[in-house]
Amino acid sequence: MKYKTHLWILPFIGSTVIIACSKNAGLPDTPVTGTKNGAVTGIVTDAKNLPVKAANIIVEHTVWYNSYLLAASNNEGKYEVSLPNEPAGDWTAKAQLTKNAYGQTYTFDLEPDNTGAFSKATGAVRNFKWKLSGQRPGSTSYYGAHVDLYMLGTDVNMTKIKLLFTPYPGESTLIDGTVATAFEKPVEDVAGTFMVKDIPIGKYSVKAQYNGKMLLLNNRHLDDNNEPVKTVIFGKNGFLGETEYNIEFFVVE
Repeated sequence: MKYKTHLWILPFIGSTVIIACSKNAGLPDTPVTGTKNGAVTGIVTDAKNLPVKAANIIVEHTVWYNSYLLAASNNEGKYEVSLPNEPAGDWTAKAQLTKNAYGQTYTFDLEPDNTGAFSKATGAVRNFKWKLSGQRPGSTSYYGAHVDLYMLGTDVNMTKIKLLFTPYPGESTLIDGTVATAFEKPVEDVAGTFMVKDIPIGKYSVKAQYNGKMLLLNNRHLDDNNEPVKTVIFGKNGFLGETEYNIEFFVVE
C-alpha cells in the first residue's frame, strides 16, 4: 500500500535530469546496458529498432503516493533521470508515447525490458519498446486495439464470425510507420462482449464473414447505414483505460 504525500512532488520534478547523450558509435537501436549509480537510464525504440524521441518517462516511488520524476527521450531515443536521496527506497519506471493520427490522439504504453524496482544506490537500466500488438507483461490485456460487435436483428453465432481487415486506400502504413497488411481474426466472447482483440492501430476497411457469406455492419456511434464494408478508425467508446482503444459495430444479417 502506498503512503500518500504531496511534499515530494515539486522537489522531485525539479531534480529530474534529462541528459542529451553523445552519439553512440554503435547502431542507434543499441540497448543501454550498463547501470549508472544514482540514475536510471535507457533507450526507447520502435518495431524497426529505430530510436523514438519525445517518449514520456515516469519514474515513480513504490511507497510514497504521488512521488515521481518525469523525463523525455531525446533524438537518439535515450534518457537519463537522476534519483533523489529522499525518500529512500525503491522506484519503478514506465514510458508512454502520444501520437496524433486519423483525427485522433493516441497514448501508448511502451513495453519495458525489465519491470523490477530499483534504488538510488544501485541505479538501473530500463529500455522500452513501442509495440502495436502483443500481450502486456503480467496482464491479460494487449497493446493492440479491439473491435466490439453487437447483434442487431440477428441471432447468428457471434463466435463463428471472422473480421477481414485490409489497409484503407491510401493508408499503406500503421501509426508507427510499419507496413500495413491485410489479415483476418475470429470473434471471441470476452466476459459477455463479442470482440476481435489486439489489432495494431492503423486505418482499415473491415468486412464480417459468417458461414461463407458477408454480414452487414453499422457503426454503433454514428447515424449510419448497414453496409458490407466499413471504415475502422479506433477511438474510445465506452469505459476504457487511458491507453485502450476500440470501435463498436452492430452486426446485421
